[in-house]
Amino acid sequence: MSRRPPGTANESARAQSPTRRLVLSAATAPLLSGSPPDPAAPGCETWLSRHAEHERLGKRWQQIETRLFRDHNWPKLTRAQRKRFPEKHEMDDLYDRMDALHEENRVLLASLPALVATSPLGICGKLAIAAIEVCPEENEEAHRLIASILRDYRSLHGG
Repeated sequence: MSRRPPGTANESARAQSPTRRLVLSAATAPLLSGSPPDPAAPGCETWLSRHAEHERLGKRWQQIETRLFRDHNWPKLTRAQRKRFPEKHEMDDLYDRMDALHEENRVLLASLPALVATSPLGICGKLAIAAIEVCPEENEEAHRLIASILRDYRSLHGG
């Protein structure tokens, strides 16, 4: 049986989540000169960057799997037969990297609530992560609320 990347069932939900570009555009909002650096912003940037890489790798994994299903009747092959395909090794490498990214982001996510966001970038980063993490299929109202707060905040601050 082929391994499916975590979270692929919610791909349509993620498409509605704020994009990394949208969140990072908040950096264009004016910041007070001489203000101390925002401790939340780098963590959010790291989390969002890892999330974007995870998404990209998941799409590549799905492309390979789709081709193997279509061209080689992948589900009917034995484990030994599957090992002969170079794509199998690429899929395993992709899965391992995605698993590592997921674990790194899980640990970082646990630390973010303790960091105080002191700039629009930090606040928008935290909101974007919350919008991504709150799956619309599981809690549509909360997801829409978080996305609307992010939209409203960006509107107020010219992001």
